[in-house]
Amino acid sequence: MRAGFPSWTGPSMQAMQVAEDARTHLEDELLFCEECRLYFRESCPQHGPPTFVADSPVPERAPSRALLSLPEGLVVKDRLQGGFGVWSTLPVLPQGCIFGPYEGEVVREHSDCTRYSWAVRDSGSYFFIDASDDSRSSWMKYVACASTEDEQNLTVFQHRGYIYYRVCQTIPADTELLVWIGEEYARTLGLRLGEHFKYEFGEKELLMKLFQELRLKTPSSPPVSYAPSSRTQYLYGDATASALPLHKPGLPPPGANTFPMLEGTQNLVGLGRAQSRYWTFFGFQGDAYGRILDKSKIICKLCGVRLSYSGNTTNLRQHLIYKHRCEYNQLVGTQTTTLDKRMVGMGEFGPSRTPIPGRTTRAVADFIVLDLMPVEVVEGEGFGQMLGVLDPSYKPPNASSLAHTVLKDMYTQVKGKIWELVQVLPQCSLSLDIWCHSSNLTYLTLTVHYVDDCFEPRTWVLSSHPIPEEPSTESLVEALAEASKEWGVRGSTSYIVGGFRGAAMQEATAALGWTALPCIGQALRAAMEAVLGQPTVQRALERLHRLASWALTGAGRSEKLWMQEPLLQTHLSRFLRDGGKWHSVYAILQGLMEHSELLAGLGPDGEATLRPQDWAALQDTVKVLKPMAIATSTFTKDPFSSLSLVKLVLTSLLYKHLVASEWDSALALESKAAAQKELNQQFSNLDVNQALNLACALDPRFRGLDFLSHTDRVETLHLLKTELLCLAEASPGLTAGLPDATSSSPPAKLPKQDTGIEFLLGDLYSMRSATGISSAHQQAEQETASFQTSKASALGQEPLQWWKTHHTQYPLLAQAARKLLGVPATSVPAGWLFSNAGDAICAKRRALTSEHVDMLVFLHGNRAMLYEDLPMPGGQSLQHICQETL
Repeated sequence: MRAGFPSWTGPSMQAMQVAEDARTHLEDELLFCEECRLYFRESCPQHGPPTFVADSPVPERAPSRALLSLPEGLVVKDRLQGGFGVWSTLPVLPQGCIFGPYEGEVVREHSDCTRYSWAVRDSGSYFFIDASDDSRSSWMKYVACASTEDEQNLTVFQHRGYIYYRVCQTIPADTELLVWIGEEYARTLGLRLGEHFKYEFGEKELLMKLFQELRLKTPSSPPVSYAPSSRTQYLYGDATASALPLHKPGLPPPGANTFPMLEGTQNLVGLGRAQSRYWTFFGFQGDAYGRILDKSKIICKLCGVRLSYSGNTTNLRQHLIYKHRCEYNQLVGTQTTTLDKRMVGMGEFGPSRTPIPGRTTRAVADFIVLDLMPVEVVEGEGFGQMLGVLDPSYKPPNASSLAHTVLKDMYTQVKGKIWELVQVLPQCSLSLDIWCHSSNLTYLTLTVHYVDDCFEPRTWVLSSHPIPEEPSTESLVEALAEASKEWGVRGSTSYIVGGFRGAAMQEATAALGWTALPCIGQALRAAMEAVLGQPTVQRALERLHRLASWALTGAGRSEKLWMQEPLLQTHLSRFLRDGGKWHSVYAILQGLMEHSELLAGLGPDGEATLRPQDWAALQDTVKVLKPMAIATSTFTKDPFSSLSLVKLVLTSLLYKHLVASEWDSALALESKAAAQKELNQQFSNLDVNQALNLACALDPRFRGLDFLSHTDRVETLHLLKTELLCLAEASPGLTAGLPDATSSSPPAKLPKQDTGIEFLLGDLYSMRSATGISSAHQQAEQETASFQTSKASALGQEPLQWWKTHHTQYPLLAQAARKLLGVPATSVPAGWLFSNAGDAICAKRRALTSEHVDMLVFLHGNRAMLYEDLPMPGGQSLQHICQETL
């Protein structure tokens, strides 16, 4: 039987056609094992799940997208026969590896087919996928057709509505990939090989003639009037641009649902890549062509309210929970219904881009991402035994398969979301985390920071790449320029936090037009280690260590003593475990000092191990470390530590707590001087101090700048006005129709004071009382004057939350606040620097194989994005858990 259908349709023919359609639909759901020569669902019983090789992620509409999507290990070269071909550089490509899906545009006319077209069957009729356009297709268009059966190593097949290439015989290194149809695709086209069709290799033109006889897919609803052409994008781009909203039989047509949507909301536009179920109830205002007009506001289809949208679905979910609980429960309680199947990325002609992994396989991948485990853990004997107990029928994939399929797909998904968010940012900052992976391998992890439209701080890990242990200025410029260009943040970046100390880092960032800022955590560490490195302190700590070892594990162990003083045993144990860590030693010594009288007489042979001068040295050390230890706890108090607190902390340390006193001992004087030297070295740069002062000027707690000299205060206000003028020029709308900046607003409730920050800053902070627009310059002057003379907020006030409430009163200053207050004080989460959490993270990153470092560090760092919509037992989402652990 030839492809297509004859003109007569008797009952027997109709029955045959129904049976044919049912068989074809079943085959479309199955995969084929090249070794067993049998079909299977999801996973071969003998050989496990197949390996899907993911394309390299490429931004939308990128020039030469087809070439850039080429997976690692494949190259495109000229063929002797003319045109291009694809070769493998890998040692071996095993049987069963699957490439795809084939990307391109949907073609609905026979005349539009080219040699880059493949036919896709859908319910007895067909449409075509054409990959002629390099910006809308993938590397698979360059795979040439085989001319003989012997040289064919790829076979084309259809699976769940998409075209894939499967390796049908092992491909050695330096071998060209050559594809042709097999029995599967022949049946898809309605052919009977060897019977009614002359089967010849390499004749794609013959197949194209055959395509002419295929019955085309007809729209299930009339085409909309604005359809610009007969082409619709396939897999790539916004689904909202589809001219023919077709759907699979048995599914309700798009727009049909059981929820009480407001009339007219069916015209709202969704995101093309949106996969969250919550998008059922939300959309953006669009124009007549389905293009989004304003991505900052999203509209609820149930009540019509407008919500701020910042790139994730947190606001959407919260709105549904608090305003539409019934619909929310109905939505999340029917995850396996038809509606959800359509919402999880189903295209107009079929399901999602790649086969969805099984529940257990996805759980294994989640375990690796959340706990930052090496992929190779799945091949461990104990891990396999545990899975065998939990699910005896489950056969886990090997490490390579898991990395190149499920994890790579998760990586591509999250990378696409974050790229869309950050490449449109008007302003952002970067932080550098330089860490040692092994004795000869150092990595640079780049993270972006910004404040979104809702005045919430956002942080996303971008990349982790190896760098020289002592990089030159040129190598740093190249690495930073390449990474920032890839993510589209080079022009929007103003400040970069952390990195190497020295001239190379300053020169590299200056060459890129950025200002390099020291990490306050690294500075505090250097200052505290300078104190602990004093010879007298070192000797006292060594003797204390000997005493603790003797008392806990030696002949000095006394059960009677521990019964009387149980906390003493705890303090000594902590000292042995963490006493050598700069971030822990203060709290441990402080606890031990409370038992100094009891410890003073302890020692082997009745002789005290610690002499009076040792106790004096430890007491001086605790006194000098105290303000710096409180500073570290101040930065860890909130999930995000802003730059605005740095200058106040430095000023309080350098000009108050570390200032020499006439009552100081010689050791205290030396320790304070050593700590001051470290802090001054890292924060002596003029550009750095100007940035710190600007951040303080925009913090409602420190707006009076009373801690600065008159000259510095005047200079900072001048810089602030200059910054506001630059922002006004970049965004003219900020100065149009603004309210009077001097208008009063209701007083906010003062937060409860934090004793730590009160001790640290003390009289450097003051509560100032308030005194009672035509051009951008005048607006900048007016806003600055009003803001500076208004009453300062309490020290416990979160500055971004204050700006969230008052941004309409000071629109220019609010934009400057988003820029400066979005710069982090530390190069990594403060909890990593000032606790044992950082040591745990370092150990986990060192355990990763180098080929998986970038992917796994990226997924772990951005897990809040990856799991933002998945509910957890007890009502908590994974996003909430991720935020709690950041």
